[in-house]
Amino acid sequence: MKTALVSVILLVISASCAMAQDNGEIAVFTKNKVDPFFEEARVGADVAAKGLGYSTVQYAPTRPNNFQEQIAQVEDAITRKPKGMVFVPVDTKGLKPSVDKVREAGIPIVNFIDTGDGNFNSYVIYDDHRMGADVTRILAQKLGGKGKIVIIEGIKGSATSDNRTAGAQETLKSYPQIQVVAVQAANYQRLQALQVMENLMQQFPEIDGVIAASDNMALGAIEAMESAGHSGTQVVSMDGTIDGVQAVAAGRLLASAEFSGFQMGCTAVEIIDRVTRGEAVPERLELKAEMITKETADKFGQPLEKRTCKSLKDLGVAS
Repeated sequence: MKTALVSVILLVISASCAMAQDNGEIAVFTKNKVDPFFEEARVGADVAAKGLGYSTVQYAPTRPNNFQEQIAQVEDAITRKPKGMVFVPVDTKGLKPSVDKVREAGIPIVNFIDTGDGNFNSYVIYDDHRMGADVTRILAQKLGGKGKIVIIEGIKGSATSDNRTAGAQETLKSYPQIQVVAVQAANYQRLQALQVMENLMQQFPEIDGVIAASDNMALGAIEAMESAGHSGTQVVSMDGTIDGVQAVAAGRLLASAEFSGFQMGCTAVEIIDRVTRGEAVPERLELKAEMITKETADKFGQPLEKRTCKSLKDLGVAS
């Protein structure tokens, strides 16, 4: 009798756990499968979803940052009728009709990273303009307020990249003896940044500094300079990826700005959960970025498998 009772209790507990872990599916959209930042975001979304009882389905264009492929992926996701979507549009304006279709289908959708117009339930962002301004200030001070620099952008037209470049250019107005000799895009791709930097070194033998819109591109530029035996150029970037933090700690990268894809993925999923439960959510939630330098690198770059999500409550968002 006692054994039978224990078995019944265990069955009830198992059923309760199964029910708690069956809240449905969340679709997670990122721009590509090659940028480490987006891998961090996918892992963060998975960790948060698992903790809240959801499963995830991941979407990323097989061709990096492919606009048409992402449109098709949104159409596919709508047919799956997920509980919600967390979304990084390849092109904010171009994907607006797709986002409208998601909302018309009654599916909540949260944009993380970009700040452009769109019919989203909420935005989870960092201040890209401020990040670009702050890392540029670190570079300018390191150069003593003078020198020749290049800017390697992400994707032309992307709100994230455009705002980071604008922030850098705003800071440079205070340093009239720093000359920007070139601004070129590398689409957030490491190999493209390497190739861009190779070409820039041929055009401009004297380059004192590089501002890259992501760690991934910064590392590509650094590899190009190291292969060419070009030393002494200071490089700053943004994202604070594990590879980027390691490069800062090793002295290969002067500084990076924290832009935690992991936490953004976590936060976007928790906002979806609140929407599905009929709770109020912030229209715009800005996470705080910190500058990563050699002196502070030790506190950043924790392996993904050891990270935990900060909850909305931890971030000061009332329930």
